[in-house]
Amino acid sequence: MSHDEYLGMRRFPGLDGLRAIAATIVVFFHFAGPKWSWLSGWVGVYVFFVLSGFLITTLLLREQDRTGRISLADFYLRRVFRILPPYLVILGGIIAFVLLRGEFLARDFPHALKYYLTFLNEFFPASGGNGSDNFFSGSWTLGIEEKFYLVWPFLLVAIGIGAARRKVALVLGAMIVLLALVPLTTDGWLLDFTPSVYRSSIHYFILLSGCLLAIVLHHRRGFALLRPLTHPVAGLVIVAGFLVLHTNLDSLWNETRQNLLLLVAYAAATMLLLVVLLSPGPARWLLATRPMRFVGERSYSLYLLQGPVHFAVIQAVPSLAQNRLVSAVTVFVVALAIADLIHRWVEQPLIATGKRLISWRHTRGNAKAAQPAVVEEPRIEATVG
Repeated sequence: MSHDEYLGMRRFPGLDGLRAIAATIVVFFHFAGPKWSWLSGWVGVYVFFVLSGFLITTLLLREQDRTGRISLADFYLRRVFRILPPYLVILGGIIAFVLLRGEFLARDFPHALKYYLTFLNEFFPASGGNGSDNFFSGSWTLGIEEKFYLVWPFLLVAIGIGAARRKVALVLGAMIVLLALVPLTTDGWLLDFTPSVYRSSIHYFILLSGCLLAIVLHHRRGFALLRPLTHPVAGLVIVAGFLVLHTNLDSLWNETRQNLLLLVAYAAATMLLLVVLLSPGPARWLLATRPMRFVGERSYSLYLLQGPVHFAVIQAVPSLAQNRLVSAVTVFVVALAIADLIHRWVEQPLIATGKRLISWRHTRGNAKAAQPAVVEEPRIEATVG
């Protein structure tokens, strides 16, 4: 793949399939039982983090090339209309559900809402609540991503147009600082899984790894360094290596006690995997198939719905309370069906509303000038968990 071909891509269809896989393995991690631990489903959220960093940065860099500037107002309007509607609809549905069951207090929602409505979700697990399941604890990843969205675009604006080296230096410097902060933000070096892990600076490090990849690929010299990896043969090697690391990550995490190093290695492996999925080849073709794209486009709501759907499923079929394959498949199918409704009736209409509002702002602000063409934003989130 050439650099011009890469810059000409208006959509990255292979990444929809990667989001589909990431969301699916998170569901299986929670509900399929120990026999499926080889899926290492808990790291699905880190795939979402790398994806988010890459896609958001690519969008901003292309806007900067196209218009000579980055509009922070446009960026935040896109984020608000993309993230908030499904988030608030699902949270509102959960609140209505627990109110009808008379469990609003028992589920600790007066305490939890202070975190969920301010996107401080990652601080809730260690906040001293009563420990009751409120079906929304998986939203901790949204707290991480929202703070990333608040800071990162400002840094890109501050660094200026062009200046690829300065952008790379900025990202690498920030990543080094975030690694140094891990013991201060995690009560240690990730040797044990404690509630403090949710607020660890390692998550921002992984987000920035996606930003670094976006900057390197955007600039011609950086792309030239990675171009050999876009060859299909190199892609097969990278995919195989990624699968070996991913499927053994759970056992390595428990046996080596080198958990920080493992997460850094996983972030790097995911970066290489993204290069493969952007390039023509069998991996991109497979992940760009219609079923993969269908799940990927609904992965945001699917991820947020897994907790309440699991509770509803076991209320309807108590035998599914035991975590096993049939439990995970049932939760996945039901959650995907609801996610599809949210995608059609909430996500797509509100994203379109956001685009119309941005277009109206441009027209109103400069009626005489031709409105710049708006590049369709690649769909993201993850934030999966």
